[in-house]
Amino acid sequence: MAVDRYFFIMIFAASVLIGGFLVARPEAAEASIPPYLWLLGCMLIFEMIAFLRGRGAPGTMIGMSTRVIGFAIGMAIVLAIVFFTGSPARLF
Repeated sequence: MAVDRYFFIMIFAASVLIGGFLVARPEAAEASIPPYLWLLGCMLIFEMIAFLRGRGAPGTMIGMSTRVIGFAIGMAIVLAIVFFTGSPARLF
């Protein structure tokens, strides 16, 4: 399976976990680190693991368009979970 597919699986899982956490603890959205940076942190960890695992070889890293699309999808999932559960958490 290509590294892009693993990236999208990770984005989906991280977004569901972040959204669930914000529903369970809405006050966490007011922390010093906003929730969208949590998702960027997950992306950073994935990038580091992919780079170290493939030793930076061509084809082992994801492209910038995949990163942007993944972040947009991830934030849409988090927003949908928070919105449709009626949680008072503010994300921005």
